[in-house]
Amino acid sequence: MSHAIIRGKSGRRHEVDFESCALRVEVYASDETIEIFVEADTAELPEERRRFALINIPRHLFSQATAETAKRKNQRLR
Repeated sequence: MSHAIIRGKSGRRHEVDFESCALRVEVYASDETIEIFVEADTAELPEERRRFALINIPRHLFSQATAETAKRKNQRLR
């Protein structure tokens, strides 16, 4: 089951539960940011009512996290 959880400035937790819906995932990259868009791909709901999560990450932090993950995977394979 796919879901996204964020915590806002107020400390409140917000959850998007995609249940068992098919998902549409799009990734956009610019020189400064990586944007990840995840949407429940349900044809029966109008676009403005579909559940979605939108994440914007500074590119250098995304690259750093990806590199650290690759290092951990390589260490486990040894």
